[in-house]
Amino acid sequence: MKGKISLIIGVVLFILIVGATYSKTMVTSSNNKTTTDEKIEELNYKGKFPIPIENFIKVTSGFGIREGSQIVSTNHHGIDLVGNKDSRILAVANGIITYSGWQSGYGNCVEIKHINEDGEIFYTFYAHMQDDSLSVMEGQKITVGQVLGVQGTTGNSTGDHLHFEIRLENKTRINPALYLFEEMEE
Repeated sequence: MKGKISLIIGVVLFILIVGATYSKTMVTSSNNKTTTDEKIEELNYKGKFPIPIENFIKVTSGFGIREGSQIVSTNHHGIDLVGNKDSRILAVANGIITYSGWQSGYGNCVEIKHINEDGEIFYTFYAHMQDDSLSVMEGQKITVGQVLGVQGTTGNSTGDHLHFEIRLENKTRINPALYLFEEMEE
């Protein structure tokens, strides 16, 4: 019974945290320009990215503040996705590899530069892949669905998973769940 209650509380907290990232307060000034009280940057994307891990099971950690976390960082800049053991990590869009290798707390990781249909530059970032599993190199052109490596637990990681981020051109991180699990509205 305690396990079910803990699970329900966890799901409710996850929904509240994800829901908080959707909120935006807009204020229209007298000169008809729109400004924001709390600026939330977005990527102008007309669609939905595929899930970047094969055999996807669940999200184990959402984007943003993690209350009561045992992990040192309480501000999570991506989402953690889990697939079956040894699931392959897949590119969500066409692009060019800008980084492939080891990076401190991220372990084995890959960054891909993309340009959307409006000419905006953005990056996707994939971390914690298994040792010796990276299958791409810097400068390589990538197509959607191409294998980048294998789910792992390298760097600062508490178990097998993929840490996935979306970064704007200025490297500001935005909530990737908005681009994986829902259609973006115009």
